[in-house]
Amino acid sequence: MIMVAIVIRLTFRPLSALSAKADAQEVDRLERLPDSNLPGELEPFVASINRLLDRLDLVFAQQRRFIADAAHELRSPITALSLQVQNIDSTTLPRTQQARFDELRSGMLRIGRLLEQLLALARYDVRPKASSAKAELDTVLKAQVAEFLPQAEAQGVDLGFEQLDPLLVRADAAALSVLVRNLLDNAIRHTPSGGRVDVSLRPQRGQAFLLIEDSGPGLRPEVLSRVFEPFYRGPDPIGEGNGLGLSIVQKIADRFDGTVTLDNIPNEEGCAGLRVAVSFPLASDRPA
Repeated sequence: MIMVAIVIRLTFRPLSALSAKADAQEVDRLERLPDSNLPGELEPFVASINRLLDRLDLVFAQQRRFIADAAHELRSPITALSLQVQNIDSTTLPRTQQARFDELRSGMLRIGRLLEQLLALARYDVRPKASSAKAELDTVLKAQVAEFLPQAEAQGVDLGFEQLDPLLVRADAAALSVLVRNLLDNAIRHTPSGGRVDVSLRPQRGQAFLLIEDSGPGLRPEVLSRVFEPFYRGPDPIGEGNGLGLSIVQKIADRFDGTVTLDNIPNEEGCAGLRVAVSFPLASDRPA
């Protein structure tokens, strides 16, 4: 019986390895199953699965290309319309029409931001990993925090650094700017007046560890588990977001072997804000 069990185990070992390989597949990065050194009985089965994976990969690629093409084609006319709307002085309009015009202007801004987010999502969904890219994450952070200071001050939010170590990471500076911009925008928009957004960057176990903490309401568990889904804004959306920011953040983190997590900050009352932690591999040196 022992010999029979050993034979059965050896016989099914290739199938178990294929099963583990298939389970480890990522939806946006499908890879064909290995088809060498297989028992003859498994070859047609694996070939069929690989053909299915090829078809799925083609469908995903077509979907990403459609989103990118559609957003790109809409970008020029929407930008032109937005400029026309911005150049109109609403104070010259009758008071009854000013509110409607302001709604039109706000709507044009939302559409423009949605297109930019769609283009970013498509860009980082298909761009291959750039392991040779290096960027100064602290420099990116300083630039983005400076850019968001007027928005934070206008909303009565205290935005600043808790810690900022000079760190070089294996990532692209433009992508890091998009990531940080989305995180800061989310944090400031969801923090009430009188609150604060704290940013810190430090090395930790060979990684650059970026932490952004706000004093907003935090997220309910059922929302926290879905925040990375595209277009998901939860049952009580705040502001004019489109639900793509955190999806883009995760795509960028994945692209450069980073990680991103969200957690509520607990206190005696239950929750005192949201904590976003992002890490990227450190580069070996920092440019002069």
